[in-house]
Amino acid sequence: MRIRVSEGVKQFKEKAEEAWKLGEWLGEQDPDKDLIFFGLYFQEDYDTFDKFKGNRYVFWCGSDILRTSQTPQWLEIVQRHEAKHFCETEIEAENLLKIGIKAEVIPSFLGNVYRYPISFNVPKEGENWKIWLCGHPGREKEYGFDEAKELVKVFDNVEVHLYGVEGKNEKNVFYHGLVKESVLDEEIKKYHCAIRANRHDGVSEVVIKALLLGQYPIARLPYEDVWKYESFGDLVAFIVELQKQVEPNYRPRIKWIQKINQFPWCYKNYWKPNE
Repeated sequence: MRIRVSEGVKQFKEKAEEAWKLGEWLGEQDPDKDLIFFGLYFQEDYDTFDKFKGNRYVFWCGSDILRTSQTPQWLEIVQRHEAKHFCETEIEAENLLKIGIKAEVIPSFLGNVYRYPISFNVPKEGENWKIWLCGHPGREKEYGFDEAKELVKVFDNVEVHLYGVEGKNEKNVFYHGLVKESVLDEEIKKYHCAIRANRHDGVSEVVIKALLLGQYPIARLPYEDVWKYESFGDLVAFIVELQKQVEPNYRPRIKWIQKINQFPWCYKNYWKPNE
């Protein structure tokens, strides 16, 4: 089996190949007749999908669903051929079904579980509870930065760490800017909770990484066994609950390790939740 990553999500190419243990498709001369289309974003993707002679698998990335629904000629190509379709969330599956595509929901994680061992430790006396978020410049509100900064006004023993955006540090508010993923992964091992505030999202790596590290993530969208919030009051209540925790978040971690990447092309024994 091979993988073909659309230019629309080329930033995930190396991670997808490594995480799913798949080689890049070599083109029409490739003898492998099983091909995963990782994203369908452009005419080139649909031309290749149309011409491919073999078994088609599609991993829908999210925004490509909307693009396809708005482009009748692309949708006609997809519907013309037999293929197995996969997506990450129930919302995505519902949107695909609206355009006549039945997809199986399997959450993905384009990382190595073994790089995220349990690291959660209750703060020692005098130390703060540490919360982290990731976002993009100009979209701070969407990613919950404003709400997180308000939390430190409610709790004097909480500090927030903001990644992806430059800013001026304040009392218990720390801007880290854009850092390499390896740096982020090392630094978040010291934290206790992640917040994912987005209202439109796939399966967030922020949530998954927090779970793998034994942390207690809080998300606006529903995830099994993850605290879900709607209002700032909910967020405050969950931070109160966070400070009652005395051990890592074991059970959700095990459940999610057993859920992620359970695609037909992944090893079923690839994830070992007790390690």
